[in-house]
Amino acid sequence: MLCSLCQGVLAQENRCAETKPSGHRLTHHSTCATLKHSVERGCYVCNRLWANLALDERQVVSASGDSTADDGDDEEVGVEAKFLEAEDTSADYITASSLSDGQAYGYPGCYLWELAFNTNKVVVPDKTQDRAFWRAAFLLSPNNGRKPVQEKCEIMPRASSNRGLGLEMNKGCGTLSSHTNSNATLTLARRWITDCAAHHQQCKTSSRENRFYPTRLLDCGRPGASDIRCHLIEPSIAATDEPYITLSHCWGVTDSLKLTTENYGQLLNGISMSLLPKLYQDVVHIAHQLNVRYLWIDAMCIIQQGDQLADWQREVALMRDVYSNSFCNISAANVPDSYHSMFGSRNPEALHPDVVYLSVNGLNTTYLVSDIRLWDTDVSRAVVNTRAWVLQERLLAPRILHFGASQVFWECREKDAAEVYPDGLPVDIFPAHKRLKDLTSDRGEDEQGCKLWAYQSWIRIVQIYSACALTFPSDKLVAISGIAAMMEAVLCDEYIAGMWRRHLEKELLWSRVDMQSAIPAQPQTYRAPSWSWAAVDGEINPGCVEVEPEDILIKVVSLRLKHMEIDKMSLAEGSRLRLLGYLKQLVLLPYTSARATKSNGDWIMVVNGMQVSRLTNSTMREPQPHVKLDASHVSFEKQNKEASLYCMPGRKRSGDGGSIYILLLELVNRERGIFRRIGLARGWDKAVIERMLSHHVMETQFPCEEYKDGRILLENNN
Repeated sequence: MLCSLCQGVLAQENRCAETKPSGHRLTHHSTCATLKHSVERGCYVCNRLWANLALDERQVVSASGDSTADDGDDEEVGVEAKFLEAEDTSADYITASSLSDGQAYGYPGCYLWELAFNTNKVVVPDKTQDRAFWRAAFLLSPNNGRKPVQEKCEIMPRASSNRGLGLEMNKGCGTLSSHTNSNATLTLARRWITDCAAHHQQCKTSSRENRFYPTRLLDCGRPGASDIRCHLIEPSIAATDEPYITLSHCWGVTDSLKLTTENYGQLLNGISMSLLPKLYQDVVHIAHQLNVRYLWIDAMCIIQQGDQLADWQREVALMRDVYSNSFCNISAANVPDSYHSMFGSRNPEALHPDVVYLSVNGLNTTYLVSDIRLWDTDVSRAVVNTRAWVLQERLLAPRILHFGASQVFWECREKDAAEVYPDGLPVDIFPAHKRLKDLTSDRGEDEQGCKLWAYQSWIRIVQIYSACALTFPSDKLVAISGIAAMMEAVLCDEYIAGMWRRHLEKELLWSRVDMQSAIPAQPQTYRAPSWSWAAVDGEINPGCVEVEPEDILIKVVSLRLKHMEIDKMSLAEGSRLRLLGYLKQLVLLPYTSARATKSNGDWIMVVNGMQVSRLTNSTMREPQPHVKLDASHVSFEKQNKEASLYCMPGRKRSGDGGSIYILLLELVNRERGIFRRIGLARGWDKAVIERMLSHHVMETQFPCEEYKDGRILLENNN
């Protein structure tokens, strides 16, 4: 259903389509009370908006809306929504609405309906987080095929049992239960798995004869037993040829049941299911519903304490095989720790995409209102999928059941589905090219005999992975090593600290993503060489591999790699590369601007004694080249005085006016010419590019291993 307020705003949006000023929007909810009440009443649109709010925002709205009247949303029925100017966030409203022609967004014949959340009205404690204004987006698509959006549309009231709102449920989605642990939900899960196992060629796992088994499994017995006991078994000893299920979950901050050297014997003898944490009990229940008796849970199948991590170090190298050979992976999408259940109650009416009846040039037309961010909100941005370790679990497992906050989702290599879309997500709403599973699908070689698609997939994986959280930063390369091993087999290329040898010069030109918040400090413990993106915390933009060779200005002459014993995909301290390029002396001076902060400001670049930075023509008037530091710095006064800062142009681009990418380096050993990376700068002004590419006689005297052919050979270390 849609609440009366949503319906009224949508009707007014359509009536005013011709007169509404460009860029303006309409007020939606004016109080927290009406928003909260619409959510509780089961409004589909308000519930999807609610799902897109951060937890602290929902808490503030709930607290502010506690004084809701018995029929809270009725107070705004019939109230004309007000026009808001494009930049107005100070007005007295909680949410705002905007309806646009879908043509401009790639949805011909449809409307795009967006809802905004006014963070100036709803004040949350944490103001450091960059919060979006537009939160929810809905596609209004005609049910009777794609037709051009008409000039004049309006909501057509229709008598119904739903208070005459002119809406009805989308009957094509089937009937949902009031709980995610219902027979109907688990029956659908079995249907998805059965169909996938029988018909999806890309999802097939090894045959029974060649099936991999983890070092340990939990044997949860056969379904239907009155007293279920879970035993830790070692498949190499207790022979089995049956499938097993894996679990992706958040450990949380509360200490939970885990395998240790002390309780190893007890778990071998068995433990009553009732003594397991609630989440693990849920997984046992799901396994039995799927007719599977074996489980692999990291906390219960890897020794976590008592052996100085010796077992963990062995098992981490097997993660790729553990997940890629599982029958199905269960993802506890929004569960904070093992003491919480993954099942939950829900209002079925709030989940179904709704049908609105419009009058188009006098003809009745039905439009389906669908949340185009459903998958992104409920799956991709679910709590568990913000964890770095879980990304490779999700990519490696052949099939996944995501138990979300309000419904269950299905993901395999050939199909994405949800309880409201049981036969698969609509392609026009959820484009196939955005599927995460496609990043690891083998598409063969291109015309040049190169698997460029695989390198592009890796770049996207790194981008997603770098934005995820790690409890232990030292796991940065370890937690992605399973995917790296799989991609290494596909690419037949050498893996080097999160990058690949074939395109290493291009991949060295990564940068940190611009953030409103402060840049993280330099990590205290080593986990990767400074020239690797894995050496820093936070989201990064990987170096682009689709670059013409003649545009690359650096060359990796040689590598000296020291691999860690526990994980051959990670590098130990002492790994170095020798780089050939045009070295230039650098001075970095702070530049104060409106957007600068103590640790994330703008910098003026002085190269070979000449200022190369220029102010852009934008309203921010920030200097460019735009400097992106790898770690926070308040000042480079000491380095400038010691003349220890240098830079090296890494790539030039001719198209779109041209640009240049510049590695920023700090000298750590003057005698041997050894440097470490401290950042990347990008300039796009013609004069800046010319200055950066010009040469100076003083460059022959810079510290380096060797000066040859106008370029400098240097070592770049940790």
